Amino acid sequence: MIKKFIFFILPVAAIFSVMLYSCASDVYDEDDIIVVRDTVTIVTDTTISEKRDMEKLRLLLVIQLGAFNSRDHADNFMSTAKEKLSGEQIVIRETGNVFAVTVGTFSNTRNAEDYLYYVKGKGYDKAFIKNIKY
Repeated sequence: MIKKFIFFILPVAAIFSVMLYSCASDVYDEDDIIVVRDTVTIVTDTTISEKRDMEKLRLLLVIQLGAFNSRDHADNFMSTAKEKLSGEQIVIRETGNVFAVTVGTFSNTRNAEDYLYYVKGKGYDKAFIKNIKY
């Protein structure tokens, strides 16, 4: 009976002592901690030709009032918009089969946001700022 007890207690005691030793706070030193960076940043300078290409690609901001599949609908919408927004430059811009009615041209977002607020006050709640190439 004592032999069975020793063969049972001895392995359990060994496992228990290993578990306690591995949970001890002094087992892991700060030198053992390895931090792996998962993001690599590559810093490159912009070449002169890339800067020239960026200068060529200038964006212009406009406020889009609506977009239509039919030129007639766009013309009707534009005439109504000219009455509500008197004195403003309203243009129909065609891209593919879509005719977008836009107003204004802005070079910075602050002016475009201010005018968008004005346009929404005139009843064009779905108007938004759009970038176009020129």
